Amino acid sequence: MKKENKVTIVEISPRDGLPAVGKSLSTDNEVMFINKLSQAGFKKIECASFLHPRLLPANYDAEKVIDGIKKQSGVTYVGLVPNEIGCRRALITQIDEILMLVAASDVFNKVTMGRTLKETVNKTLPAIFDATGKSGKSVRIYILTAFGCPYTGVISPEEVLQLVLKLSYMGATEISLVDSTGMANPKKVKALIKSILNLNLNINLAVHFHNTRGTAIANCVAAYEAGIRIFDTSLGGMSGTPYGSMELDLGYWNVPTEDLVYLFEEMGIKTEIDFDLLLECVKIAEKFAGEPLPGHLLRANPNFSKTKMSDNIKLSMHLDV
Repeated sequence: MKKENKVTIVEISPRDGLPAVGKSLSTDNEVMFINKLSQAGFKKIECASFLHPRLLPANYDAEKVIDGIKKQSGVTYVGLVPNEIGCRRALITQIDEILMLVAASDVFNKVTMGRTLKETVNKTLPAIFDATGKSGKSVRIYILTAFGCPYTGVISPEEVLQLVLKLSYMGATEISLVDSTGMANPKKVKALIKSILNLNLNINLAVHFHNTRGTAIANCVAAYEAGIRIFDTSLGGMSGTPYGSMELDLGYWNVPTEDLVYLFEEMGIKTEIDFDLLLECVKIAEKFAGEPLPGHLLRANPNFSKTKMSDNIKLSMHLDV
C-alpha cells in the first residue's frame, strides 16, 4: 500500500467541523452535506458523534443524520462513540465503521475522557470491540497526543508503539495518529511512522494533523514520504477543539481538505476527488459557517464564484443558513 502513488482522504468535517460552526443546522442540511461529499469522491467520511446530547448538543440528531444518508457504494461512513452506550446507539444505524478515542498521554486521557489510559484500554475499549465484533463493523481509533501532550510534553515513541500494538491485537482495523495540539514536526513524524510500519501489523495507519503551529501541511508531506497513504482532513480547515478539551485555548485547526488535495494532485499523487465538486462543498461549508474558513484554495481561485452550481447546491444554500 505504501508504494502506491495514491492516497485516501478521510473527510472529517461533518463530525468535527459542523458542530463547531453550524450549531443551528437542520438534519436535512447535514444529510445533504454528507451526500455531496460522497458525490465528490470521498471514500471515507466521519459523519456524526454519538455522544450524549448534554455533552454535544449539536449532535442530538446523530441517528437521523446517519439514517438519512443516501449511501454510495465504496464509501465508508464513520460514527464516533465515547463508550458502550454510544456504540450501541450507533450500531442500530446504517453506520459502517465505529470511531473511538484514546490518548497516549495518561493526563490528556483523564482530561478529555474522564478516565485513565489504563481504564480506557482495559474497560471502555473491550466492551466496544465486543459490540462491534458481534455486528461485523470495523473499528477506527484515534491515538490522541501521538506527537506530544500539552500537559506533560514529550510522548516517547515507545509509548505510542505499545499502544498501537495493544489496539492492533484488540481488533482495530485502522489507527489514526493525532497531533492533538500541533506539536509534531516532519522529523518526528517520519521517525514515529517508520517505527510503527516496521512492526508489520495488519492494520491501516492514518495521520490527523492540527495546524496550531503552522506545520500541518509539511507534516502531511513527511508522513507520505514515510509511507502513510491515509490522511484525515476537513473542508476549509473547519474544526472545533479536541473532544473534552474546550478549556485548552490553543487554536486547533484541521488540515484544509482542498489545500492537501491540490498539493497531492500537483505532486502527481492521486486522490480520486473531483476538484470542482470539492470546491462546491467548501462553498457550502463556508455558507454554513457564515464566514470564510482558513483554507486557501477558494481565495486562490477567484473565478470559482462564476462556476455554475447545480440546482441542488443553489437550493441547499437557502436551507436554514
